[in-house]
This record gives sequence, structure tokens and C-alpha cells, in this order.
Amino acid sequence: MPRVKHYFEKGRFYHLTTRTLDGVPAFASDTAKRKLVDAMMFYRERGDWHVHGFVVMSNHVHVVVSQASRGLNDVIRDFKKWVFRHLKGAGGGKLWERCYDDNAMVSVREMTDVVEYVHNNPVRIGLVRRPDDYFWSSARNYARLTPVAMEVDMEW
Repeated sequence: MPRVKHYFEKGRFYHLTTRTLDGVPAFASDTAKRKLVDAMMFYRERGDWHVHGFVVMSNHVHVVVSQASRGLNDVIRDFKKWVFRHLKGAGGGKLWERCYDDNAMVSVREMTDVVEYVHNNPVRIGLVRRPDDYFWSSARNYARLTPVAMEVDMEW
């Protein structure tokens, strides 16, 4: 299957989704979720991307980002490698599906809807009653609750 060409423009907002291979619940534990969030934080703090929203589920992650210093294709590739190394180590195998989904947002309304959709993932599958009850998401940031899994860029 040919690779999908992703077109990212600096200053635009994107909803990215990447899944584990065969839906394996690689992020079921808080330890694994922390490693994934640490990777998001690393690339954010380094200035590679702005993270505006996220949720970590057991077999996938949603991230709402905008490009900062370098191309998002490179950041996503490096992010997935970082998480793989820190979860699987030298054990071999695969963690991620080869592809990922990206959708550009063209309005503030669409951005608001996507962030709400991302935050409601754990509610939809019955993990929590309210989005801000789920620690591994930016819903707590937007509700101004502490502690949070990581700081996010809430300005749009």
C-alpha cells in the first residue's frame, strides 16, 4: 500500500490520531500513558510542535497540534520512535500502525468541536462520567483543574 502524503502548513491546526498495531492496548497502564505524555511534552518543550489538546487511550492517541519549528511529519515520526524505544526497549517488534490520520481545521468553531471530541473519548467508552475526570487528557487543563498530565497551549 503506498504511503499517504501529508501536507502540513505552519500556523494551521491539525487533529492527529495514531493507533497501536492491531489495537493492542499498549497504553493500558498509567506508566505507559506517562511515557507517551512525556514524549509529547519533550517535543513541545523543545519547540517542535504546539500541543493544544490531547487524550491518551489504551490503544491510540489523539493530539491537536500546530507546527512550530520543524515539519510535523518529522515530529510525528520521531515521537512514535521515542515512545516505541521507551516502551519496548530493545525487545523488537512493532508498536504503531504505519500510518496516522491528520485533519486540518479551518475555523475556531471546528477547533472547539475537535477538542471537545478528543476530550470526550473516555466518556464515550464509559471510563469516566465527565471529560475532566480523566487524567490522561487536556480536559483538566481547559477546566482549570490540577494536577494535569502536561501543560498545553490553550491559545488558538
